[in-house]
Amino acid sequence: MKIAAISGPGEPLANRETFETLQGIVELGYDFRFCLSTNGVLLSESIEALVELGISTISVTMSAISPNIAMKLYEWARIDNVIQKGLSMGREIVERQLQGIRAAIDSSITVKVNSILIPEINNQDIILLARRIAGEGVQLQNIVPLVPFSNAKHLKPPSTEEIMLARQTAAKYVQQFTHCKQCRSDVVGIPGNDRIL
Repeated sequence: MKIAAISGPGEPLANRETFETLQGIVELGYDFRFCLSTNGVLLSESIEALVELGISTISVTMSAISPNIAMKLYEWARIDNVIQKGLSMGREIVERQLQGIRAAIDSSITVKVNSILIPEINNQDIILLARRIAGEGVQLQNIVPLVPFSNAKHLKPPSTEEIMLARQTAAKYVQQFTHCKQCRSDVVGIPGNDRIL
């Protein structure tokens, strides 16, 4: 496999180093495919540069379609250099994520949506999300369990049964990716049979 993946911590599209790194790999002339993981908020405004760099696959982490749920998932967001919180932030995040997904698909970039299942917060909304992203043209969703830590350590991760039920229900709308246990960028191999670098 010859895939160069770029993900967090933090939002890769907010860092100029992301674009410099991708450009550097392109200039080396290696036959790499790129996979970029993003929260999608800056995706629409970055599409032109990403297309020029040859990005063919993007993973957008989107775990809510309802602004009132999104505001529970994010403490704050810096959008257009302004710190936002609450319902207006949730609305802005969801709108920008959908706009970015549409822009990527319109540019012939394959989009996979990673959704973190948090039973206490988004177990119903994640199904509405699956239906909506399918309508936008997304062909693959990866519902993964919450791993409680830091500010989310008080939240209960979903059981295996809850994950399976969410995937089965969401699969009515969009194909589900079920091979990996947890998404990681420091592995090599085939999903389900990978090893840490």
